[in-house]
Amino acid sequence: MDTKWLEDFVALSKSRNMFQAAEARSVTHPAFGRRIKALEEWAGVALVERGHQATTLNAAGRSMLAAAIDVLDILRDTRLALQKPEQERNRKIIIASGKTLAHSVLPGLMASVQQGMPAFQLKVITTTLNYGVDMLADGEVDFLLCHAHEPLYAKIDNPGYRCRRVGADKLVAVSAPVSEGGRHPRYAVPKLASDPAVPFLAYADSMSLGRILHDRLRGLCVVPQLQTLYESDLADALHAMARQGFGLAWLPHTLIEADLRAGKLVRADSARNDIHMEIRLYQSVDNAKLLARQVWTRIEAYAAR
Repeated sequence: MDTKWLEDFVALSKSRNMFQAAEARSVTHPAFGRRIKALEEWAGVALVERGHQATTLNAAGRSMLAAAIDVLDILRDTRLALQKPEQERNRKIIIASGKTLAHSVLPGLMASVQQGMPAFQLKVITTTLNYGVDMLADGEVDFLLCHAHEPLYAKIDNPGYRCRRVGADKLVAVSAPVSEGGRHPRYAVPKLASDPAVPFLAYADSMSLGRILHDRLRGLCVVPQLQTLYESDLADALHAMARQGFGLAWLPHTLIEADLRAGKLVRADSARNDIHMEIRLYQSVDNAKLLARQVWTRIEAYAAR
């Protein structure tokens, strides 16, 4: 069975003329006749009554016509259903991102990228740095948005990947003030071994912010005087705990800028000790998706600004 035979048979039922049906199917009259004959041989019975002026379907032909229409409809619908996930994938961009960046940087970045582009679906997977790097390396996501931390990125800082700086931030040591509206921190960064121990609000080790802070902490304070009171893989959670006066935290400036202005949080160390970070977007150079390449072109223009 060849589905072309069924399509030919449906065309013949509509025109009832071999020549016209052959023309509609873009084949020669002899080739069309052979295909109708092949269908009849497959069915084991004659399906049409051939006349000089017209060709009509007999009873067996009418039964075959109904089945042919059903089969072709089923195959067409099945083909569309099979192709739909691939079509949707080609109009979807998937980005792995840290939780903080997903709401502080990504919305503005994508708003700029999408201007003037055909609409596409954006899927954001908030995850830890290690998982994000693995997903990018395995081709599960198109891009990775993360804080730059050079010692961690050997797996993707190589010719197989490209990156662009899409923003900047800094970790600021903060605490609730001693008194409401005051300027003095309830918990200051300990600089001497004789300084009192302070409760510390820590990032989980899986977070890029936690690793960046860990690598810089010894140059900023007496680490043994930091007593971890609370740990989370969400900067927003540390932010809330710091506002409630539970301890000292290093938080992204973009997250706490309004609180610093309002006096709900105050600096616990000098601004010269802020930890400056780049925010980068990574992509595999092997990503062959047309949409991903178009987005990358927009990212490069955004980074150039």
